[in-house]
Amino acid sequence: MATTPVNLQDILGGGLPAGLLSPEQEAAAERRAQNALLANFAFGALQASRGAPGQRAPSLGQIIGQAGPVGVQAYQQSFDQTLANLLRGVQFSQLGSQIQRQRALQEAKSLPTIQEQVQALQRLGAYDEIKNLAESQKLLRQSGVMRQPGETEALSPFSAYLSAQSPEVRRLAETYNNSFQQGTIDEETALKRIETLGRMEDSFVGRQESAAERAATREQTRAEREMMREAGRAERETVREEKRLQGTEGQNLSAGFANRMVASNAITDQLEELQSEGKVQVLPTKTTSTAAGVPFVGGFLQRKAMSPEQQQYKQAADNWIRANLRKESGAAIPPEEMQLEYETYFPVVGDEPPVIEQKKEARRITTEAMIRNAGPIYKPQDVSLLPTIRQIRTKFKLESGK
Repeated sequence: MATTPVNLQDILGGGLPAGLLSPEQEAAAERRAQNALLANFAFGALQASRGAPGQRAPSLGQIIGQAGPVGVQAYQQSFDQTLANLLRGVQFSQLGSQIQRQRALQEAKSLPTIQEQVQALQRLGAYDEIKNLAESQKLLRQSGVMRQPGETEALSPFSAYLSAQSPEVRRLAETYNNSFQQGTIDEETALKRIETLGRMEDSFVGRQESAAERAATREQTRAEREMMREAGRAERETVREEKRLQGTEGQNLSAGFANRMVASNAITDQLEELQSEGKVQVLPTKTTSTAAGVPFVGGFLQRKAMSPEQQQYKQAADNWIRANLRKESGAAIPPEEMQLEYETYFPVVGDEPPVIEQKKEARRITTEAMIRNAGPIYKPQDVSLLPTIRQIRTKFKLESGK
């Protein structure tokens, strides 16, 4: 038997709020109603088909006539039960919402300041409560209760703005607060003024934050520029230091001459020490000086008259003189100038010990001057690599002393 779906909204005559049942709920209710109709129709048809005792079996039409109302009644009862369950759920839901709203209203009314209460009631949409609160505050001000010591600031909606960051907002808040306490500004006007003060304060704070951000940006930019300048200075300083360490042409020449003079001094100092010990003769003698004065062959005769130590001393002395003079003149050195320099800085026949020591000191001072001219290019030599006195004695077989 086919059944025509029944709309629950039609059964209730449009009394059920739209949207109360979701499509899934409507489909479930329809299935329950149809199942109830079929079950009750089948049971009614089974009973009707038995007929009364002593009578013949009823016809199909009689069976349908008796079982049909039973199925329709079951269908209607199923919808009634569904509706009753839904209505109970709606009632419980509405009751819970009312309880929650009442609690929220009580919490809003218990806030410490009028401003906080009004803001909380606005969020709840309780405008009747706001109106009642405004009227109550007006009566309190008129009766003088709000002017009791310690209660004025707590009840004033402008109290929060009396300590605002904006000087203009603080000034207006103080003016509005005085007017509110005197009753010349009502609650409705106060709420409008509070909104204006709030926008002014937000704008001021925003400008302050923007100014702080701009200042921070400027400071960051300044710091970055300073870092770049510092990096540039460091780079230029590095380049200058590299150039300084590379030295000029004159400094490089002076460094080479200084090395030669230091090495020559090391040799002459050791040989003079041997001379002072009486082991060898290293300084010029009358014989070597006379031989040097012979025309044309003076140099040859002088070398033949010299001992190996004297030749070594003469070579070191000549090397020191050439290093010193070429730094000053840069040209070929004539023999006369070489001899004059030799007599200035090295012992000759007839020099007394104080004079010999004085010449030695002059060589030291001149060598240090050459080192200073070389600047950072000069690198001190390791004099330990030069021949020692013992090595010189062994090389020239001077252990027994001559």
